[in-house]
Amino acid sequence: MNIIKKCIFIYLIILLITCGKIAFADDTDKKLTVILVPDFSFQEVKWLNENGRFLELWRTGGMSAMNIRPDGPYSYLNNTVTIASGVRSLGVEGWNGFIKGEFDGDVLAEVNYQQWTGEVVDEGVIFHPLFHKLVDKNKETTYRSEIGILGELLKNHGIESFVIGTSDSGPEKIRYGSLMTMDQEGKAKGLLLEGTKKSEGSPWGMVMDVDNILLTLSTINNTPDPTFTVVEWGDLHRLFKQKGNMTSDYFLKQYEQSLFHLELFISKLLLNDYTQNVMLVSPMVHSDAYQSKERLAPFFYWEDATLQESYYLLSATTRQPFVLSNLDIVPTLLDFYEIKDKGQFFGKPLQKIIATSSTLEEGLKTIDLMFLVFKTRNVILSSYITLLVLLLIITSVIIMFREQNDTWKGVAKILLISGISSPLWLLLTPYSLNYIQPNIYLLLLIFCSFLTGYLVVKFIPNPIFFLSVVLFLTITIDLFIGNYLMQRSYLGYDPVIGARYYGIGNEYAGVYLISGLLLLEHSSIRRWFLLLIIGLSQLYLLSSTSLGANAGATLAAGIMFAYFSYRCFFPKANFRIFLLIFSSLGLITLILLFLTQLNGQESHIGYAFSRFFQGDLQYIFDTIQRKLEMNWKIFRFSNWTQLFVTTYLLIALYLWRKKEIVRSGVRRILIQTGVVASIALLLLNDSGVVAAATSMFIIVCTSYYWALENYEL
Repeated sequence: MNIIKKCIFIYLIILLITCGKIAFADDTDKKLTVILVPDFSFQEVKWLNENGRFLELWRTGGMSAMNIRPDGPYSYLNNTVTIASGVRSLGVEGWNGFIKGEFDGDVLAEVNYQQWTGEVVDEGVIFHPLFHKLVDKNKETTYRSEIGILGELLKNHGIESFVIGTSDSGPEKIRYGSLMTMDQEGKAKGLLLEGTKKSEGSPWGMVMDVDNILLTLSTINNTPDPTFTVVEWGDLHRLFKQKGNMTSDYFLKQYEQSLFHLELFISKLLLNDYTQNVMLVSPMVHSDAYQSKERLAPFFYWEDATLQESYYLLSATTRQPFVLSNLDIVPTLLDFYEIKDKGQFFGKPLQKIIATSSTLEEGLKTIDLMFLVFKTRNVILSSYITLLVLLLIITSVIIMFREQNDTWKGVAKILLISGISSPLWLLLTPYSLNYIQPNIYLLLLIFCSFLTGYLVVKFIPNPIFFLSVVLFLTITIDLFIGNYLMQRSYLGYDPVIGARYYGIGNEYAGVYLISGLLLLEHSSIRRWFLLLIIGLSQLYLLSSTSLGANAGATLAAGIMFAYFSYRCFFPKANFRIFLLIFSSLGLITLILLFLTQLNGQESHIGYAFSRFFQGDLQYIFDTIQRKLEMNWKIFRFSNWTQLFVTTYLLIALYLWRKKEIVRSGVRRILIQTGVVASIALLLLNDSGVVAAATSMFIIVCTSYYWALENYEL
């Protein structure tokens, strides 16, 4: 009996210890501190990596570059409202947080608040007099963000939220940290003024008070309840606002002191057990970094206070290493506290993968390449597009005046094949920018394209078909390896812009559609079952969430194959048959587009389907409106417009005025189908001008080459 009692006692002790450990770990895990550091950029990250006093701090944990694009102009306020809402958002002029007794201009802030809202402010509450205006303004946008949603969800699940500190700069009040903690009444808890102290030699005579902040955090985190704390660290913001008035030497001295001060605070925060979980979030980079086009902001996450673990932070929103979206922050915080949302957030919680060594150097190298591509994108693409336009003009002149001259005809052929091969080299060579300068890269691109043109024309019997196969296979392979090449190509998509992070971009969508179409020139591939296989394969590759993930290109491909099938197999069919073919293939395309979203990996397409089936038609209409606005903006300001206009004018001039430009019936159908595909890409994509330009360029070059090949002009 005694043995049984002893066993029961030991079991209870073990159970108590085990339960205690689980509860303790849960309490520790559910306390998180976000350090909001405006004007912190990767220039500062590199400086700290080289000169910091706590190097292990920066070489452990996880690091990523965050896209910080808001809905509207780039600013600290717009960016922070976006981060806090989990949806692209806008601020309102005059926005700020206050405590009772502070002045807003010449009037007490609580007096303004009462006069504007009819509410009386309680002591110790941080309030926002313009909260109602911020809510109304964002209801009017196409994103319709819910202001205060993060703080409201945390409050409803029993998580205490606090904000400490400000970015006040002299008489200008800047208190944006409370955007992440306030509820949907615009109220927040915390200490604004206690987060700073006087320091006469510092910018605006104030500096963050590390000791007082740590004391406050110790009090907050000493409770058994889960807590969420935001520290608005305004030292760098104040410094860069004063930079224009400071001497270079004194600015540099204050710059170094500010970074050491931040580093000391984070190290104390982690190593002295004030918290186990810390996020460093930069809502904006300073003007120097912005002008240098380094427009991704640093994001750090430390989960282990011992500073021994390093890990990769993976975003399902971007699917790129070392890149996350500002839309991921709210879902990540909610996931941390195990709070389920209603599916209103497009962003996804960050995932952590343990690394065997520090990821900082690898990350900085990856991010440097992103910055280099973004900095030089406009110059390289404008030069590239101008060269393509000149190529078309030169070959047009040769075709009009020298088509019977074998030498000039040979030059024109090489130029045309060079132009068609250029997207291939732009896809294969982006990582060479790690080793060569962008101007050398442009020369390398020109050289490789012309060399390809010369060799293919000289040694390949059917250059158009050969290049179509190579382009189609290369792009397909890149889709299967996670867009490794496309995501850094000048013809790919840019994480700084943030319009797309994965799948096939519209530049290559145009090339991909036409290269797949031109495979059908070969008679053996035009058999109906092979045509069906190629068509369905391309539709799947374009629509799959893990591959192309491009709805507009998928629909355009469906239209393209429907038109080709109609012209090739039912040339004399009446209008009813025409409608039947198009409606059937259109329905098949939509069904396939939907089915490819059901593989468990949600994309922006799957998210749109989800909102549609929830009856949220407003979201669909807002998305369409944004895409139309983007298309018009690109048409007005993009370099692609000159190629778009040139190719469409040439196709109108030579294909519709001279319908017998190519004698072969199949080739003529292919060209006409390509025109239909290009128009579909134009109408069905948010940057349709780009997809239409690249697709029509391939079509014009192909029609010219076939014309020269057969002496048919």
